[in-house]
Amino acid sequence: MKFELVDLKTPDALNEYCRRTLGKPQQRGSVMIYPCPFGTHARFKLQVTEYQGEGRFKCWVCDRSGDIFNLHAGINGFDTQRDFPGVLRGVCNVLGVRPPDDDGTPLPTRRRPVRPRSDPSMAAFLPEESPCFLSDLDEAELDACRERLQQDERLAGKLSSELGIHPLMMQIHTARELGRGLLGATPDNRLLYLYTAEDEEGNTRYTGAKLRRRDKHANPCLKLENGQWIPGGTMNPSSGNPHGIRFLWPIGKAAAPWGLDSAHGKRFVIITEGESDCLAVGQALECFREAYQQDVDPCTGRPYEDGRGSLEAVIPAVIAIPGASGFKTGWETPLAGKNVILALDADKAGREAAAKLRERLTAAGCIIRDWMPPYKDARNMLLCAGERALYESIFESMNAPAPMA
Repeated sequence: MKFELVDLKTPDALNEYCRRTLGKPQQRGSVMIYPCPFGTHARFKLQVTEYQGEGRFKCWVCDRSGDIFNLHAGINGFDTQRDFPGVLRGVCNVLGVRPPDDDGTPLPTRRRPVRPRSDPSMAAFLPEESPCFLSDLDEAELDACRERLQQDERLAGKLSSELGIHPLMMQIHTARELGRGLLGATPDNRLLYLYTAEDEEGNTRYTGAKLRRRDKHANPCLKLENGQWIPGGTMNPSSGNPHGIRFLWPIGKAAAPWGLDSAHGKRFVIITEGESDCLAVGQALECFREAYQQDVDPCTGRPYEDGRGSLEAVIPAVIAIPGASGFKTGWETPLAGKNVILALDADKAGREAAAKLRERLTAAGCIIRDWMPPYKDARNMLLCAGERALYESIFESMNAPAPMA
């Protein structure tokens, strides 16, 4: 296969590089899976997929990911920023591409990938407005909130107990490298749901934070301005919450579903109504790991064949929308073609939202299955029936026949 310099970031180039350096892949649908050069796992773990026109690799065990330059640098002990000229030449040598003439002309420095500009014909599928990223001061404070929860096990235990979620889920959702929806804690120890999106250079940045309202709290309506938390006033306990508002946005807003990055490379994606339901379903899906360890494919119920794929490719991703009507125009684009399970609430608002989402996601080429919890919502089912019952109920929906188009 012949490549030019301009082709180096394509999925074809990355797959060819992997074939020449890692060996023959195993194929799972459209995904190629290779032996991972970074760990000692016996099974093939490193998968190559396409993301916005670029080839990307990911090992779900080592948690290593990136493009062709990141892979070459990692294998050979280089730094993609400092050593990029050498990394570029190395990739060229592997692929048989003529490197830039070594005539003293400086080679380009390493930059993060710039996403291709949108085609005007895609305007109907783009978000209503571009993500509004927070200032450096506000970003730094939200990251401090994430680290506060990550480092304080006692606080994580207290907040998880309030939600009825296992403390481990709190820790999982404070690790940026896992690509899941992020959690944090305010200075007065209130749980924050942190929303992120990618900027044009591929950097994951904060777009907003969502806070559960506490009417009887001294400062029920916190705001974040210029990196500082500002009390939004007190509330007379006798007046209650006349407008029925359960959540507030101290800063910013959602520019993408909570935890959208976890859907990359997945066959199944579960959409929940609200972040706490996302946490509950994520906890229940740990039962998939038990099935995997017993050598049973959760998607078929049959034993795995030799050379099975990554555990993380088998387990569905779980993402959350801020509320029943919180799925914005353009959010269906990264889910196009996937198997999507709508796990919205069982109330009227949830059912109406599920019907609208089914229509939009079907138009985007998704295969839709609707799961209506036999309780109020997924978290309520976890609390009342346990994680195994929640898992089995969702698993039944995953294996139900796909609806006719």
